[in-house]
Amino acid sequence: MNKLNMVVMGKTGAGKSTLLNAILGEKLAPTGKGQAITKENKLYSKKMLLSLGNQNNDGHYGLVGREVNLYDTVGLEIDQSITNATLEKFSDLIAEAKSNENNNDVTVVLFCVSYRSSRFETYEVDLIKKLTIDYEIPFFIVLTQCIDDEEGELGLQIRKELPEIRVVRVLAEDYKIKGGVVDAYGIDELLRIAICNYDDLKIKILEHKLEVLSTQRDSKIQELKEKGKRSIEFYSDKALKIGVIPVGCIPIVHGMCIKMIVNLNKMVGLDGTKRFASDIFADAVVGVIVTPFMAVPLFSAVIASAYISSVGEAYLNSLMVVIGKSKDSDLVNNELMAQRIKEELKKRKK
Repeated sequence: MNKLNMVVMGKTGAGKSTLLNAILGEKLAPTGKGQAITKENKLYSKKMLLSLGNQNNDGHYGLVGREVNLYDTVGLEIDQSITNATLEKFSDLIAEAKSNENNNDVTVVLFCVSYRSSRFETYEVDLIKKLTIDYEIPFFIVLTQCIDDEEGELGLQIRKELPEIRVVRVLAEDYKIKGGVVDAYGIDELLRIAICNYDDLKIKILEHKLEVLSTQRDSKIQELKEKGKRSIEFYSDKALKIGVIPVGCIPIVHGMCIKMIVNLNKMVGLDGTKRFASDIFADAVVGVIVTPFMAVPLFSAVIASAYISSVGEAYLNSLMVVIGKSKDSDLVNNELMAQRIKEELKKRKK
């Protein structure tokens, strides 16, 4: 019998405990109307026969044995921020569920949102995005208390802001309306999707994480590049002032190149020592031929500034290429990074 681990979370009044009871088939968790009933995170375990097998000719599914572990969590509230304590408890629940996970077990999060809500709160969207990536775990948005099929503003928002998350509509218990009753539905479908589609859901989560991390990395590299350009402009402007002194400015400008490379290295988290920068300085000097022109009056200032810019741009572009191709763990290996930067600079000098 494989285990089904489900962490149920959401705002107070979202129908978490009612959903939990519907899944377990008995009223184990206390329920209420709107007020905070669940005072602490709690685990409910039960061995069950779930309607998950092959579909029969009459449209019914065969029964499959599962050990079901349901983690009921304290309702999330809107305040200045989600408290660290709440997130730590959630992290503990995920860790506990995953630590007990064996092959063919299923661990998912059910994020409950009342169908009657007009919109998803911003913090809920951000929380789901973050936790999905952090824990590499499939999330379901469970729209609770659904008494009709209208998508509404809430459904449109979820589809727009969280397109990668599976949405399941549920009415956990019969709902009385004028002139009749809307029968409960959606629980069996939720369990079938969670279990039968688990491998596909995990793959999608990992693919999405890679996509997000790649986008974040590209954005970070672009941010570093813009910051590096500002640093180069700073040293180029200084060279323009110092370069008015022909001949005498040459060693000063070379020294400024070293300082600039040191600063660029620090900016990306590499070794920020002059020794590291000096080791690869010769490979960064793409405009060494202009150095003699720094001895020419009138031209020396402009040449010095252009020299700094040429060296800086060549080094920064090479640095960004190397950073983009390197793992985070590579950045602490000074010898490896210096070699890669040298190789990239040499390619640009050919």
